[in-house]
Order: sequence, then structure tokens, then C-alpha cells
Amino acid sequence: MSQRIIGNVCNFADERTMQLLALWKESVSIVELKDSTIEELLYEDYSHYIVVHDPLRMEFPQKREEWNRRFCSNVGVSVVELIKAHGKHIYFKGLFAHNGSFVYGILPYTSFDRTEADFPHPEMEILKKRSMSIALSRTIGNTILDVGCGIGSTTLQIAKNNPGSEVTGIDLLKNTIEQCRLNAAAYDVKNAKFTDANVYALPFEDNTFDTVTCFFMLHHLDNIAKALKDIKRVLSIDGTVLAVEPLDHHHGTKRDIENWEALFKSTGFSIEVEQINRAVLIVATPV
Repeated sequence: MSQRIIGNVCNFADERTMQLLALWKESVSIVELKDSTIEELLYEDYSHYIVVHDPLRMEFPQKREEWNRRFCSNVGVSVVELIKAHGKHIYFKGLFAHNGSFVYGILPYTSFDRTEADFPHPEMEILKKRSMSIALSRTIGNTILDVGCGIGSTTLQIAKNNPGSEVTGIDLLKNTIEQCRLNAAAYDVKNAKFTDANVYALPFEDNTFDTVTCFFMLHHLDNIAKALKDIKRVLSIDGTVLAVEPLDHHHGTKRDIENWEALFKSTGFSIEVEQINRAVLIVATPV
């Protein structure tokens, strides 16, 4: 682009992690300004902005053509929420740009321009919000492990809800874990820590956690039983596993409530289940 560069993006996004666009809708990125000042770009009455930046160095599948037009053509355009600003750093949520991308403009924004072009499609997000409000209210304990934490949005909410607890989030990708740490720093959450780890071989001692959460992640696994066995190993004897899984969304194997009950029971858990719309909440304790 020939426009003047006013800053660059600092986050942990790369081509692999940016494929998970839903995560980056909730993730924090820093815009590090060059010559411009915060006072020149931000306004007291605005919570949202349009950020013009380098396009993504990738292409989404054809069914996501709206995403390609918005983020992957000649320029990238993101509608973002202002989190905070300090010195030469502006923290935005929902910036769809790779780490190191140049920023060419930051403009105040008052409303969303095209509701039919939401990024990503909101159906699953709506289901998650409805079920998670119930699940999070039951997530307590001195030591809590959030398995499959993504970019840490739920982990940070658990930590905020339990300020006296030690909360750990794990995920497989190192870049998403680095992004979790950036998000925690941006929101000033100090009782959450993150590490990259494999759910089949958790890097923790036996009986470590009072509570383990698995929210909308077990259905992604090839061997759920193996994962549950290692989760049970790191769970305290009188601990609790809280899991939420969709009932009409799957990756290879479709499971109803009875299937989920059988899986948990076969790996040594006693369970209670509750259907929340199109999801199931599972509360499991070791037998």
C-alpha cells in the first residue's frame, strides 16, 4: 500500500492460528504507534474503531468469501473494541491481522455496518454464551484447570470469577498460549497462567486440581476416553470435571446425551447431565 504507516500490530497470530477466526474475534492485539499519538487517534466517546491494516497472508475457503473480501484482498479492515491505551500502545479486541502487520488508519466507529457479514457466524457463539453462563457459575475451586483454552477468554473469566484461586489454561498451540498471556496482561488478570500441553499427557502431578473444565473441546479429539483418563489422573480425589458439549455439532462422530454419559462412566466417573438448549452440561466426579 502507498498510504502512510502509522503503526504495526503486535500479537501471536500466524497463518495457522488465524484459521481459527472465532478465537481472534475475542483476542487482544496491540497497535504500536510510530509518529502518531493516542490523543490524535482516540476519542473519549468511542468504544469501537475501524482499523485499516495489511491483509492476511492467506485465503479462507470459498464458502467464507466475505472473510476473504474483508481481510485478505488489497487491504484488511477490522471493526475492533478499544480495551485500553498507554503511551504508544493501543490494545484492541477483534483485530484480524498477523503479527507485524502495518496499520494505516484508525477511525472511530459507532455501529456495525453489515449484520449479515458477522465474523464468524454467530450461531455457535450464541449457544456457547447461553450454556457457558450456567457452567461458569458452577466453576469453583482453589486450583482450576481449563483444558483446551484456545486464546484464554473462558480461562480469564474463570479467574475473574475466582480471584482467590489459581487457574491454569492449556492448549496445544504455542502461539495461542502466548496470545493467552498477552490477553491476561491486557485485562490485568494475575491469577491465571497458561502453558502449551497435550491433553493425552498432561504435564501435572496426580491429584493436582480441584476442578477441571472442558468447554466445547472434547468433541474435537480423536480419543476422548484417553483424554478423560489423564484428566481423572490430575483431578483431586473429591474433585469435579465440568464439560459442555454441543449436541448437533460434531467432528466425525455424532454423540447424544446417552453417548456422553457412557464415555464418562467408562473412564471411571459418576455423572450428572443437564441439557441446555442444543448443548449438554456434564458434571463428573471420580468413582
